Amino acid sequence: MRSTIRVLLVTGLLATLLISACQPKQSASPLGTWILTELNGNAVPSDTNIYMVLENSSLSGSDGCNHFGGSYTLDGNSFSVGDDLMSTLMACEGPIMQRADEFNKALQTSTKYQLTENKLQLLDEDGKILAVFDAQSQELAGTSWLATFVMSETSEDVVSSGSIQAAQQTLTFDQEGKLNGNAGCNDYFANYEVDGSTLTISDAGATAMFCGEGLMAEETAFLSALDKVVSYQITGNSLQLRDADDNTLISFTRQ
Repeated sequence: MRSTIRVLLVTGLLATLLISACQPKQSASPLGTWILTELNGNAVPSDTNIYMVLENSSLSGSDGCNHFGGSYTLDGNSFSVGDDLMSTLMACEGPIMQRADEFNKALQTSTKYQLTENKLQLLDEDGKILAVFDAQSQELAGTSWLATFVMSETSEDVVSSGSIQAAQQTLTFDQEGKLNGNAGCNDYFANYEVDGSTLTISDAGATAMFCGEGLMAEETAFLSALDKVVSYQITGNSLQLRDADDNTLISFTRQ
């Protein structure tokens, strides 16, 4: 009898282990930045730039046309967006606006979430999958960027945004720890190291052409800001380089 019980216990334990091994691997937390890859069963093109950032009690992101933000609640596997969800009010082309409306409806009608490895799924009350997201990659190597915002300091120590419309300032990270780009007039280059969200830039250099006072001022602001960078974050198709106080020094869009 004892042998029979022992066999049954071992068999039950093995069955439990096999079932556990077949279950999807669960991520520890849904917090982070998520890129939409599927909406109502349809694949979403990678250039739509629809993403969602989940923090402790607030969410934000882009529906591909407008930016949104508000609160959300997690309770077990339950997920709900707060009534304070707000959005900007830009108008976009028909297909973009249609997808944005579809995404917002899915977001607001989701009642559950599910995590599997690097994927986040939002589901309705019947368990139907409404939206699927991939975790945002923070990989810099092999990426290229175009500056959209540069923080600078005037002679009166007033912080302002550089007028970079004519500068076309760029930044490229290679696979070997080197970065390069154009600062507005001159080409520049440096080494870089990444440790988590920390970005260390060293051994910087640049060519020495003169392109007129306007572009040179923009270039000086850009290189000065680059020299103060200590961290970074990729969100959707944007890259923010930040200083020690977590202020955004330079913003880029992916090329």
